[in-house]
Amino acid sequence: MKAILLGGAAAIDRAVALLCRVIVAATGLVLLAVLAANVIARYALGMGGFAWAQEIPEQIFPWFIAAGVVLAAQAGAHIAVDILPRQLPERGRQVLIVIVNAMVVAAYAWLALLALEVAEIARLQQSTILRIPGSYGYWAMSMLAGLTAVSAATIALRVTLLGPGAAPEAAREDSVT
Repeated sequence: MKAILLGGAAAIDRAVALLCRVIVAATGLVLLAVLAANVIARYALGMGGFAWAQEIPEQIFPWFIAAGVVLAAQAGAHIAVDILPRQLPERGRQVLIVIVNAMVVAAYAWLALLALEVAEIARLQQSTILRIPGSYGYWAMSMLAGLTAVSAATIALRVTLLGPGAAPEAAREDSVT
């Protein structure tokens, strides 16, 4: 049973990571292409740029950031204060990690639902030129919150079954300490 749960958690993590990497790559390429085209139009063609070129990054950048945040959370590279866990014995550290991740699951699941409610309200607002609904950024926030909740749940499951060493920890070179 333990192997099935761990295998399921690993499969979920891989799927979430793949989705987020595709979103980061796709949105990054679109951002780069739009900004490059606008620079070419502005300076090389002397036409002042494209009027719509500002609206595309405004709609795509939240997705870029949201996917990156989820990847950071999966890798344990998010901002964290780890003084207390380092002072606890192994069992205490395990319990603390599970409790914190359970709180993250609850808070981010709630945030995902709230973001969907706000997206419904913002749907009526549209961008000036392309008429893109204002809900897209809130959908990104909902995705960020939902996938972070899923990632925290898989972390809590792994730590419950394997101990505190199963919690993701960012590489030392990525640490601020």
